[in-house]
Amino acid sequence: FNPRPSRASMACTIVSALATARPPAGMRPRTRPTPRARPIRPPNLVANPVSFVGGPSGAPRAPNTMIVNNRRELLPPLAAAGGDGDETLDETLDVDAVMKEITDTSQLGQRDEAFFVGQMVLVLLVAFPPFQMDLGDDAKFGDPLFGLATMALAAVLLVQGSKNLGNSLTPFPKPRADNKLKTGGAYAVVRHPMYSGLIFGCFGVALLTGDPTRTLFTMALAALLNAKAAKEEDYLSEMHGADVYGKYAMEVPRLIPRIDGMKQVVQDFADGFESSTSATDKE
Repeated sequence: FNPRPSRASMACTIVSALATARPPAGMRPRTRPTPRARPIRPPNLVANPVSFVGGPSGAPRAPNTMIVNNRRELLPPLAAAGGDGDETLDETLDVDAVMKEITDTSQLGQRDEAFFVGQMVLVLLVAFPPFQMDLGDDAKFGDPLFGLATMALAAVLLVQGSKNLGNSLTPFPKPRADNKLKTGGAYAVVRHPMYSGLIFGCFGVALLTGDPTRTLFTMALAALLNAKAAKEEDYLSEMHGADVYGKYAMEVPRLIPRIDGMKQVVQDFADGFESSTSATDKE
């Protein structure tokens, strides 16, 4: 008696036969091709220069931007070729050399001293106005809170500007013979931080006191310092090269600080104040 095989046993027999069967000669088993590695695309970096206030041509300019992975980001301030970047900042100021520069009469009339004289006169007029303008009770020119904030900004720009400039400091438009082009620190956010500090400081005093006379003299001071800065830039372009200084001027505004860089300048000011306070306590 030969029983009829079940369907399960027949399926097992077929599967084992297929597993042990060899392919005919000349035929190769088909294999799936190995997938090729996809190349990694670098980030999409596209420089997109736009304009900013106070460029060399006087037209409005803005800080350069770039697109990183379809997202616009701000480029860092450009350190001009031949400038110092951040390497030689905060050098010790030789006060005797600065005083000698101011009192040296042998070069009188060759350094555009009239700008410095006019600057000092206008600062004194802001501090001690010789007359008061009466524009009526309804005219309001003061905001004490905003005035204090503006004066604090002025202090940061003045201190960091003189600190970063070091022994290149001079009150006259014509740079010293040993001038070094500064492009780091406060000079990465504005080309003339000390001029900006004077303007903001005087404007802050005008806002604090609500005196329109001080506001008028501050506007005159801003116009004078803008002209003084333009004259100074002519000397710097001649000394360091028009291409070098022009490249720096394209990135950094003349008198209005870049907002994106002020945070670092304020932090440097706070660190310096803390260091000086610690040194005083140790003494």
